[in-house]
Amino acid sequence: MYINRYLSPIIVYYYSWRMVLFSIATGSIAIFVYDYLDWKWVAIPWLPVSLVGTATAFFVGFKNNQSYDRSWEARKVWGSIVNHSRSFSAAVRSFTTCSPDSDNIYAAQENRIIIHRHIAWLYALKNTMVQRTNWEHKDRASERQRKAFRRSQVPCDVEIAKHLPEADLALIKDKKNQATQILDLQSQHIRDLRRAGSLDPYQHVALQDLISKLYDEQGKAERIKNTPFPRQYATTSTLFIFIFMSLLPFGLLPQFVDLGEKYMFLLIPFNMIVSWVFMFMEYVGDISENPFEGLLNDTPVSTIIRNIEIDLKEMLGESDVPEKLASYSGTLF
Repeated sequence: MYINRYLSPIIVYYYSWRMVLFSIATGSIAIFVYDYLDWKWVAIPWLPVSLVGTATAFFVGFKNNQSYDRSWEARKVWGSIVNHSRSFSAAVRSFTTCSPDSDNIYAAQENRIIIHRHIAWLYALKNTMVQRTNWEHKDRASERQRKAFRRSQVPCDVEIAKHLPEADLALIKDKKNQATQILDLQSQHIRDLRRAGSLDPYQHVALQDLISKLYDEQGKAERIKNTPFPRQYATTSTLFIFIFMSLLPFGLLPQFVDLGEKYMFLLIPFNMIVSWVFMFMEYVGDISENPFEGLLNDTPVSTIIRNIEIDLKEMLGESDVPEKLASYSGTLF
């Protein structure tokens, strides 16, 4: 997630250079065939071009709205995971120590196992979110920051192993969806606490309800991750933009010819500006449609998980609390 007030010129350059070159090329071709080849018929009326541009603007606007909805839903999902994680951990610490005759040392050990297992669940879910799919993007604008961030991070598998007991790790290591299996282990653990008398029926149900809510949020995140933005919208939007940008300089020709032959070359910068606006709108929607790619504007899953980990370990009173993740060139991952 990009957190600086404005995009840096370097990022804008990476997003824009192909658009600028294309628009300069189409504008130059239009002038060349009209003036040097004397093909006057290529100067088409502006009205049909403007109609194509209007339709394209509506279509691109619809796509951008839907892409933003996906990004915002992903952020809401992880916001709920933050809230449920705090509630679950606070409930565990409260419920497993409520009995007057409970062994405080035993309760503290159980608390630590359950809360650390929850942290392992967060990293297992993150590991699912970072897996690449064939419809996701490779964005050069954020590649440098992503590489720097990855070099500074401990792999998810190591974090999972760090927070799980060896017996749990052996149970989930060959599972296809480790996050689901870790939540199942949590359910079995609180069942055992109920049988041992450390939880009463109400507390057991309350904790299981929080685990069910975590299942819900995991499912929502997986749905966004594993369901591509409809390809028909992505494909037709790009096609409409290409058609409009190709027609635009030929529709602008009569306007600049009416000003005089010496003003014809002004078509190139004006064509570039209009084309850049449309293509940049298309690009913004395109890179926002998959919020778990790890790009500049995606949900900062690693940062959110680290903040949860800090909160939970401070609840336990542990000394090895990690630091918050810093941004890389204004980007949180």
